[in-house]
Amino acid sequence: MDLLPQLIVSGIAAGCLYALVAIGLVLIYKATDIVNFAQGESVTVGAYMGWLMVTELHMPYLPAMVMVLIGSALVGMLVERIAYRPLIKSPPFTVILATLAIGLLITNVIRLIFQDTPRNIPGVLSTEPLEFGGVLITPERLGIMVTVVIVVAMLMLFFRYSKLGKAMRATAQSQEAASLMGISVPGIFSKTWALGSALGGIAGMLIAPLVGINTELGGVLIPGFVAAIVGGFTSIPGAIVGGLMVGVLENLGGVYVSSSFKRVTSFIILIAVLMIRPAGLFGKPPRKMV
Repeated sequence: MDLLPQLIVSGIAAGCLYALVAIGLVLIYKATDIVNFAQGESVTVGAYMGWLMVTELHMPYLPAMVMVLIGSALVGMLVERIAYRPLIKSPPFTVILATLAIGLLITNVIRLIFQDTPRNIPGVLSTEPLEFGGVLITPERLGIMVTVVIVVAMLMLFFRYSKLGKAMRATAQSQEAASLMGISVPGIFSKTWALGSALGGIAGMLIAPLVGINTELGGVLIPGFVAAIVGGFTSIPGAIVGGLMVGVLENLGGVYVSSSFKRVTSFIILIAVLMIRPAGLFGKPPRKMV
C-alpha cells in the first residue's frame, strides 16, 4: 500500500499521453463518425520529427514542438484526403479499413527511411526525482502533465471562443445544419483531422524522451482507443478521464499482478466497459424510436 500513491502519480503521467491520443480520436469521430486507426502513426511521426528537429537540426525544444504540430497536422490532412474524402459515401467500415491501411503504410515508410534502429531524443527537464508528500516524481513527467493540461485548456478555449472552433462544434452536432449555415463541411473535416493528428504528434514528442523512438510507438493507439471508449467516444472530458483511468490501472496491474499483466490491462478494461456500460462513462445510450 505504500506504493499506491507513487503508482497513481506515475500512472497519471502516462494517462495524460493516452488522453491526448483519445481526444484526437474523439474529435475526428464526432465530426465524421469514423474511427481513425491511423492516429497511432501520428504519434510515431511526431516522435521521429521531434528527433530530427532536436537531434539532427539542433533546434530548440519549443520551436521543434511547433514544427511537430505542423508536420503532424499535415499528415492528418493527408490521411483525410486519401482515406476519407474519396470514400465519404462508402460504408463506415470501408473507411475505417482505409485508415488502418494508411497507418500501416506510414509505419512501413518510416521503417524504410529510418530502419528499425531505436533512437533517443534528449529531454529538456531533469530526470532527478522531486519529492512531494512522500511521492517521487521527475520534472520530466511533471512537465508532461503540465503540458497536457495547457494543451487541453487551449483546446477548450479554441472550441468555445474561436470561429473555427465553433464551426467544428456545429459540424459535429449536425453536418446538414452546418452546411445550411454556410460552413464548408469538407473543409471542417480536413481541419478536424489535422487537429486530431496534431494532438497525436504532441503525444509522440512528449513520450519520446521517456521510452525512446521506434516504429512501434503507434501501439499507444490501443490504450488511447480504450480511453476514448471508457469516456464515451463522443466526450472530450470523457477521453481525459478515460486516459487517466487507463494509465493508473495499467500501473496498478503491472505492480500488484505482474509486469506482463500491464500489457493486457487495456484489453481487460475494454471488455469490462463494453459489458457493463457500452456507452462509456460520459456517453449516452442510443435511443431507438418504436
